[in-house]
Amino acid sequence: MNKIVDTIPYQQIPLNGQFSVFEMENFQTEYAGIPHRHHVFQILWFTKAAGDHVVDFVKYELGDNTLFLLRPGQVHQLPKSGFFGFSITFTEQFYWENKHERQTLYDFTTLFDDSQEYAPIRIGNEAAESMQKIISLMQAELWREGSNSSVIKHYLNAFLLLSEREKKQNPVNGPDAHNHDARIIQLRRLVEKNFRQEHQAGFYAAHFSLTAKRLNEIAKEAINKTVTDMVHDRLILEAKRQLAFSNRNVKEICYELGFEDPAYFSRFFRHHTGISPHEFRETVFK
Repeated sequence: MNKIVDTIPYQQIPLNGQFSVFEMENFQTEYAGIPHRHHVFQILWFTKAAGDHVVDFVKYELGDNTLFLLRPGQVHQLPKSGFFGFSITFTEQFYWENKHERQTLYDFTTLFDDSQEYAPIRIGNEAAESMQKIISLMQAELWREGSNSSVIKHYLNAFLLLSEREKKQNPVNGPDAHNHDARIIQLRRLVEKNFRQEHQAGFYAAHFSLTAKRLNEIAKEAINKTVTDMVHDRLILEAKRQLAFSNRNVKEICYELGFEDPAYFSRFFRHHTGISPHEFRETVFK
């Protein structure tokens, strides 16, 4: 029996503890120009750039002062050259070390949201000037002897708050992009944790002591999607990743994602994408 291999490499980023910030043009690895992912949250601020940035099979044209926010595990592909800017990476544990910080620091997970239609953030000149100063402060604190992670954390908090403000001003992100109902944030986390095993809205509604109908109404109002839409979106994304970047066959992917019938899984995939799993595998990245 052949060993199942995931071919999406994880790029290791030089972390000082659980945080790093560096100029992207000074960090070139063997993964430049090929699809890869990270174990950490990553902010990519392209101060000057041309070419395309591919995130989870969607191609985005780069431009100056464009911000991308990537969750752990998101697959992306940078151009091999032609871009300048900064990468900020951190773990969730770095940002929230204790319960008190969860209550007082900005909930950055509302920005790193791949469950809605993903879009980069365009940064205005005034915000770019402020964000550049914050990065300089981060670097200075990171490099000083006896650096304090709490100081860096609050600089990061300020950077994320400015990013959120710019996102709200981006028409491309839509009128509901800054709707941060706490129940929706929790729902996204539940979907991410359970989407392989639990496909029904009732499972998620039970966590809120709500009916599936009521939770669907809340989700529809907040992000214009039902709970089922959210689960299906995540299943399709994971299926695409496995088809593109692993040697699993369709039947193995079907079972891993909680489907019992490969034929039904193929119909499900075609319904959401317009092509079969085999056709997707043949055409991706060609």
